[in-house]
Amino acid sequence: MQVQQNMMDTACAPLLSKRALIVDDSRAQRMIFARHLQKWGYQTEEAESGQEALERCGTAHFDLILSDWIMPGMDGLEFCRAFRAQTREQYSYFILLTSKNDKDAVAVGLDVGADDFLSKPVSPAELRARINAGERLLAMERELRTARGQLVAAVEALDDAFVYYDAEDRLVLANDRFRELYRLSAPALAEGARYEDILRYGIAQGQYPAAIGREEAWLRERLSAPQGNTRTRQQLADGRVLQIVERSTPDGGRVSLRVDVTELHAARDAARRAEAQARRQNEELRAALDELQKLYDALDRDLLQARRLQQSLIRKRHHDYSGSRLSLLLQSSGHVGGDMVGTFAIDEARIGIYAIDVAGHGVAAAMLGARIAGLFTGGDRNQNIALSRDPATGSIKAWPPHVVASRINELMLDEFETETYLTIAYADLDLSSGRVLLVQAGHPHPALQRADGRIEFLGDGGLPIGLIPQAEYATVETYLMPGDRLFLYSDGITECTNLAGEEYSEEGLERALRKLARIQGAEFLDALKWELTTWSGKEEFEDDVSGALLEYLHAAEITAGREGSEKEPV
Repeated sequence: MQVQQNMMDTACAPLLSKRALIVDDSRAQRMIFARHLQKWGYQTEEAESGQEALERCGTAHFDLILSDWIMPGMDGLEFCRAFRAQTREQYSYFILLTSKNDKDAVAVGLDVGADDFLSKPVSPAELRARINAGERLLAMERELRTARGQLVAAVEALDDAFVYYDAEDRLVLANDRFRELYRLSAPALAEGARYEDILRYGIAQGQYPAAIGREEAWLRERLSAPQGNTRTRQQLADGRVLQIVERSTPDGGRVSLRVDVTELHAARDAARRAEAQARRQNEELRAALDELQKLYDALDRDLLQARRLQQSLIRKRHHDYSGSRLSLLLQSSGHVGGDMVGTFAIDEARIGIYAIDVAGHGVAAAMLGARIAGLFTGGDRNQNIALSRDPATGSIKAWPPHVVASRINELMLDEFETETYLTIAYADLDLSSGRVLLVQAGHPHPALQRADGRIEFLGDGGLPIGLIPQAEYATVETYLMPGDRLFLYSDGITECTNLAGEEYSEEGLERALRKLARIQGAEFLDALKWELTTWSGKEEFEDDVSGALLEYLHAAEITAGREGSEKEPV
């Protein structure tokens, strides 16, 4: 990368200080040329032999080289040949000075790398004209070098691997990301190398697992495969899976991007295994898992199907309890999102309600959100992270909400292989007494709207889940009275922005709760979404929007003899 940066720096710099090297065994001739060149803005250096000139060129760059042909030792022709054999980032315009006029001599000089000839004695006007022509060529060379430097910088800025082959299937350019992915083939990735030679080298190094045992057949397949305007997948020796998108260029070459989709590929395989296991365990999930299989098979072509899958995870959006009603809302901002909401039974008098918001969007966030929601599945302590069994009585008890948050936090840090985090609001609600135990872990403050219209925002904020080991959380206690309603929601609501960049905020939610006070259940959630749509002025929300609305209509009548709620499980 430093070489490429130097290329851009030198190419973009204007020719403010022109340098010339004058090579002639005659001191008088050198002085004459130096005087002319200095008058035309050149800094000059002199050498009296080809060998001395070659040594000077090894430590410095010269825009112009004037060299006599006939010199003792290394003559001008030999010097020119040796000079052009050196590797250089910048071009030098080389003029041979000679008294030879035959065409064969001129042809030999051009063949070894001379750009122009001047016959002695040299006319200053002709010399100036030839130098002007050289300066135009050098200007064009700098422009080309600038353009290439900019192209290289742009290609290196890509997150994905980039490679460019010309019409003759020779390598023109490959960025560092490409060399990193194909590190076994890296020594062969030299500019000008043939595509077939690069493939053969990679085969010999074990770069392509699919070629092992059938090397020549695999090579023929690759060379005969259609090139340009294709989309394929490839697995490398280190197990990584690449999505290859290739396009033809107007001059017959081809460029391609190599995107590392290893995690997506692994996620797809993991989902297929989970599907097979779930089918054996629960026939009721067969139809949903069949759809899941189809969704993962079509993931590259149609991510909209993934959104249907996520929505299907909330099997029941409306729950009627004896005296209360729970309504759930989940709307992703894109195809899939990281929000999840749900509920489960603790005992005949109590329910748990949770709202989860995974940082980020897309498939990875959706999978983590679904996995965390799965921790609240079922009423068995081995399935539900919020429950525990009393060893003395065998009865199921609930962990306090702040303990539940701590358990999820440690589970994410110790066992989940993820660098993301999430926020959660979890409530333990006694339907008979209206008692609510609630933890807020980085999630927005739950809203409590009293029957008389008053609104309270609960919780102390709390740390997000999955960031800090042994983080501490607090349980907040409150009571619901008949006619009250509790709303757990994601920041997709309060942070929804309008066209002026203003957030909806808690104040906006409070206004909506007051405005929609008489609307209940699913109709309230639909009306709230309409309020957000009107506020944002956009057809789609920029963040996931989710919520759980618990409406406490009256205290439930519970059969006598049930066990009361416990502060701490044993």
